[in-house]
Amino acid sequence: MSAGVDLSQLQKVTLLGSFNESELRRLIEVGTTMSVEPYTNIVIEGELSWGMYLVLEGQVGIYKENKLSGNVYDVGHLQAGSFFGEMSLVDSQPRSATVQSLTQCRLFRVGKDEFRRLIDGSPELKLRFFESCIQQLVGRLRVLNDDYVVSQYQLWQKALKTGREAA
Repeated sequence: MSAGVDLSQLQKVTLLGSFNESELRRLIEVGTTMSVEPYTNIVIEGELSWGMYLVLEGQVGIYKENKLSGNVYDVGHLQAGSFFGEMSLVDSQPRSATVQSLTQCRLFRVGKDEFRRLIDGSPELKLRFFESCIQQLVGRLRVLNDDYVVSQYQLWQKALKTGREAA
């Protein structure tokens, strides 16, 4: 087993909820743990993606660049039990955000090739995993839709107020 990670930590990760104990033990065998100093870029937006990370301890920040302005925005923080880089397990696109440690962190990394070999060995596990991915993505989409509607409402309210004041 990979030193520093145990079954109970992986059982708390929602994305891995479809894995049974023996499948999680195999995942532990193919992954590695790593320690990261505070303010270290773990992945960088635009770089090639080669795997997924699980936060075992600490906190990381997610940063996204606005392609029009070039400004970088803090879009969220993840703590123990969270994961990032999971999209790299599904496609070969570059990283969609930069993830930086905000504190001392312990992470569990699973490489894309190792992960694919693991799930390719079990069509049932593969199906369960991709169903879990879909559920996670649908949940994120619902939050994004709600956030989008609220932000558009706020923008229109501000524009209408500014328009009335100018008139």
